[in-house]
Amino acid sequence: MCILQTISIIVIKELKEKRGIIMYQTLWNSINKQVKDLHASAAFLAVSLIGWTTIGLLAGFLICMIGGMSFVTKITVVLCSGGYTGLIFGFFGGILYLYRSEPRHLAAATPSQVFPQQLQKDGEPD
Repeated sequence: MCILQTISIIVIKELKEKRGIIMYQTLWNSINKQVKDLHASAAFLAVSLIGWTTIGLLAGFLICMIGGMSFVTKITVVLCSGGYTGLIFGFFGGILYLYRSEPRHLAAATPSQVFPQQLQKDGEPD
């Protein structure tokens, strides 16, 4: 649980900075123009994940070029920097941005929006 709290604190701090919010907002607006509304959130998360992973991989390559390390250590540094950067800032940061910016959340939805097929069958959700 401590790792998840640390990750969420890092992502929230990053999102609170004006640059981070503008970056996610610019990406969201760009994707929203290109993709249908139904698939916009998924495309946003995919592009955010790929972008942040690429940034992390490039940072890992830069660290490996500067430092004198063995081959196995270089591979580890590159993969960890790319993977963790993509996961924390790309995926979790994208989810937090969508959660804060999208007006439709599951808690605010009516039962007919959440379980439409069950309402058609028996009239009441389980």
